[in-house]
Amino acid sequence: MKITMILPGMGKKKGEKYLKTWLMEPLTMAVLNTLIPDTYEREFFDDRIERINYETETDLVFITVETYTAKRAYQVAAEFRKRGKTVVMGGYHVTLCPDEAELYADAVMVGNAEQIIGSLLQDFENGTLQKRYTGKPCIGYKLPDRSIYADKMKKYLPVSLVETGRGCYHNCEFCSIAGYYHSHYIHRDVADIIDEIKTCKHKVFFFVDDSIFSDKAFARELFEALKPLKIVWTTQVTLDIARDDDMLRLMKESGCGMVLIGFESINADNLRQMNKGWTQRLGEQDELIQKIHKVGISIYASFVFGFDSDNEETFKHTLDFCQKHQFFTAAFNHLLIFPSTKTYESFKADGRLISEQWWLEDGYTFGKVTFQPKQLTPDELRAYCKSYKNDFYRFGSILKRGGTLLKRTRSFWINLAFWAINVMFHYEVDRRVGIPIGDNLEDEKK
Repeated sequence: MKITMILPGMGKKKGEKYLKTWLMEPLTMAVLNTLIPDTYEREFFDDRIERINYETETDLVFITVETYTAKRAYQVAAEFRKRGKTVVMGGYHVTLCPDEAELYADAVMVGNAEQIIGSLLQDFENGTLQKRYTGKPCIGYKLPDRSIYADKMKKYLPVSLVETGRGCYHNCEFCSIAGYYHSHYIHRDVADIIDEIKTCKHKVFFFVDDSIFSDKAFARELFEALKPLKIVWTTQVTLDIARDDDMLRLMKESGCGMVLIGFESINADNLRQMNKGWTQRLGEQDELIQKIHKVGISIYASFVFGFDSDNEETFKHTLDFCQKHQFFTAAFNHLLIFPSTKTYESFKADGRLISEQWWLEDGYTFGKVTFQPKQLTPDELRAYCKSYKNDFYRFGSILKRGGTLLKRTRSFWINLAFWAINVMFHYEVDRRVGIPIGDNLEDEKK
């Protein structure tokens, strides 16, 4: 028995290659690989960097689906099904939209795969494959098996992805993760995480975790265990981590060089609208940011625009805020309304969705606004995101922030990453804009 695993690409402009700027190793495939029994032969195609062999001799095709890759995933599935192959789909988009995914697959896995993949494979072998398998929120594996993409490793960025936890205890309305995990957080055993880190070839790590601070006891145990490894790592956190001085110091001592913080907005009304008003209760925002910087940890600040109180003044204030704190880097993104979130349902009820299934819409391209903002037109929102992002990545801004960073930390890896990322953003910040979601496969047939 042979299984073919597929990671779909997002899409590409006609005649161009897929954009590979952020080509991270596909950890999802390594986790899936370790869940498949050794008795199965398996192969893997990374659609971002290679052509898929639709003529491959295989028994079962697994495709992992994100919202941005859904259209492409469905096209790939159709090619395999035309050839009589059985296709199974899973991933967060399938979990959010199982009825939709069932139209394009022979079976779908809803939720986390650990508890259901065994039953699915057994049913397939017995000829009794069901249409839907539903797993519960969990994180049930020891070590991911990266051998599935060992021959492609040199094409990925030299950063090892290690999953530490899933879920988050907050309940932000635009977040699809909060909806699935019902504002709960689950984590792996620290011993398993440390064992995995020791098997990785790189010394720079991104810990895949939506909120590693959700369980303080776990975070403290993990940080203590990381200290002897002398690695450099980054992850996502919420700003409230700066309220705990000891935890912040321990993070730095364990090798943390940067954290990604989703500020989302500096407007109190917007934060209340997205059910993130709790950030206003943390104390003085400036003070918490300064505490993080003071211990030598940099911040990748992420902002989302398009909520009801946003106008051009919001963009100006946000840019000033970013320059004031000299952030390592910053994201100025328009709101992307994911299916099955509270924000999606609210905007739909108000008749503000321009497209209810933008991920399947013909002609949809990356960066297109699919809803009607309150104070801006969709085109204005898109233009302001681009303009103020460009301002942040001007060379003058990069040079100033680079000098500040050097005073903050002497870490070779963090300073190298700063210049690589910021210069790349200066030149490529808009390359994703205009990329079509999905692909008509015509380039592959030539």
